[in-house]
Amino acid sequence: MLQPLPTFLSEGSNADRGLICGYQLSADFGAREVAPEKIVESLAREEVTTWLHFNLADARARRWLLESKFLPDALREVLQDHSDNRRIEKVDGTGLLLVAGDFTYEDDSDPSEVAPIWCFSSAKLLITARVHPLKSSDDLRQRMRTGLRATSGIELLALLLDLRTARIKRLAVEMVDQLDDIEDQILAGNIELQREQLGRARRLCARLRRQFAPERSDMSRFMHRQGDSFAESDREALQSSIDSLGLAIEEIAELYERAKLLQEELASRLAENTNRNLYALSILTAVLLPMTLVTGIFGMNVAGLPGMTGPSSFWWVMVAIFVSGAVTLALLFWRRLL
Repeated sequence: MLQPLPTFLSEGSNADRGLICGYQLSADFGAREVAPEKIVESLAREEVTTWLHFNLADARARRWLLESKFLPDALREVLQDHSDNRRIEKVDGTGLLLVAGDFTYEDDSDPSEVAPIWCFSSAKLLITARVHPLKSSDDLRQRMRTGLRATSGIELLALLLDLRTARIKRLAVEMVDQLDDIEDQILAGNIELQREQLGRARRLCARLRRQFAPERSDMSRFMHRQGDSFAESDREALQSSIDSLGLAIEEIAELYERAKLLQEELASRLAENTNRNLYALSILTAVLLPMTLVTGIFGMNVAGLPGMTGPSSFWWVMVAIFVSGAVTLALLFWRRLL
């Protein structure tokens, strides 16, 4: 039996009282926003699916969730410990508890920065909670305003995961375009800032793979063990979300390898340019060495140096300098070093 509605949900605005939003969904009329004072009534209706999204930064929201009798003990334990460890398990027969990562919403944040989202879904209920603003939950709220339809809380959770996967795919598309441009620049020989750009791309891919690949593995193992206990439509929705996430992770892994290969190509081009410059410098040094030797000898201020008094000695020395350089160049051409 549902507990009485807490004061902070029955008074004032739900946006600044810990409840970010609440919706009820039906296959007949789509999504409708639920007023705070109508939440308990919505939870009692078996023909609708209810989604409640909480801000755990508000202590009153956390307190209400911890005191709610209709939530499983496993969820209250996770919220009480403020545990953000990755977790997926079946609770209360057909319920699903999920602690996952989602992209943060701050405009100035790193594209791969994630924060935890706590989820509990059952046949007619989806509870989500977060501390930091998250993109996928906000995308789901936007979808609610377009007449979204769902028949269960687990199907709604699968949609939330799909929205997160869509964000990963958008990042992958952006990186594909960036890597295409970098590849064209490297092959054209326009070496500028590609090293930093490739480093950022590899870092982004590594963080995405490190964050979501283990989660995908955990969800796959869970569905292999517990998938048959869910309704067929819910099982298909969850499996589809897992498969989509797996494909997105594989694409991220391919982009990581591509960025790595481009870094190797860039390093090879830079090494080639460096070797070319060193070769030119070596040739110049070889040509100038005998010329420098001649100028060094005739630059000595010692007694007995020939040409000290001759009026044309300077020009003979200049001829000796250029002849020594020409002979050196001829030897380099003869040895096929040029």
